[in-house]
Amino acid sequence: MRRRRPGFAAQFAAAFSLACLLAAPLPAGAQALRSTPDANERALQDARTRLGRNAGDLSALRDAVQAAMRLGMIDIAAAYALRAQQLAPRDAMIMAARGGIEIHRGRAREGLALFEQADKAGVAESAFAADRALGYDLIGDQPSAQYYYAMAHRQSPDDEVLRRYALSLAISGDAATGAAMLRPLLNVQDRGAWRTHAFMLAIDRKPQEARKVLQQTLPADLAAQLGPYMDAMPLLSRAQQAAAANLGIFPDLSALAAQAASTPAPPASRDDRNRR
Repeated sequence: MRRRRPGFAAQFAAAFSLACLLAAPLPAGAQALRSTPDANERALQDARTRLGRNAGDLSALRDAVQAAMRLGMIDIAAAYALRAQQLAPRDAMIMAARGGIEIHRGRAREGLALFEQADKAGVAESAFAADRALGYDLIGDQPSAQYYYAMAHRQSPDDEVLRRYALSLAISGDAATGAAMLRPLLNVQDRGAWRTHAFMLAIDRKPQEARKVLQQTLPADLAAQLGPYMDAMPLLSRAQQAAAANLGIFPDLSALAAQAASTPAPPASRDDRNRR
């Protein structure tokens, strides 16, 4: 599993993620974004209140871990998970949560191994289904990823799950179904969906269209910096494509170029030789 690279790639990935959350120009006709109340913030605050009354409240720690993960606060979730693990080392739900945390840190194989341990300890297969799905995407096992994305979406419809599910379909070669799945979010000008759409176009060998989407949805400097990655997406493995689009873990473009240059061209077919 490729980990986040230091230097420009890591800095750019962070800046790119931030830019997607800020008020950047949108495609023509995009007047507003959907905004829904976030119950996860309230759940996290409630868990913190309960922990303030009793620092050893394992139920509150579980709730804090799950709420923080849903909010993308992975380091905070990890801190609560560590406290919970110290209180209950064999707790299956905490073990599964730790698996999800590892996956979001880019350590998919370690995370999936923790999920296997949690399964043996009796956790429900549906626990952290969206995180399991992401883990399988990050190791290039898209069929397993899609199985868990579907499970996660059935149990709790979520826009982020839908975006990742659509992307996974594009990675596995079913760009048409992925695009159809993403379209309702694009129609309401979901900012994350436009970002996903750009990656899906690049994976589908349409880098110019991907670049155009980025130019319409990101500040010009960031769109320009990300452009070369759009060109390179078809050269990446499925696991690398998932890591780039979902976690902002980008490979070294110079290494990719060297790899492409050293790869021998396929032998000419008999028809090609006859035309010479």
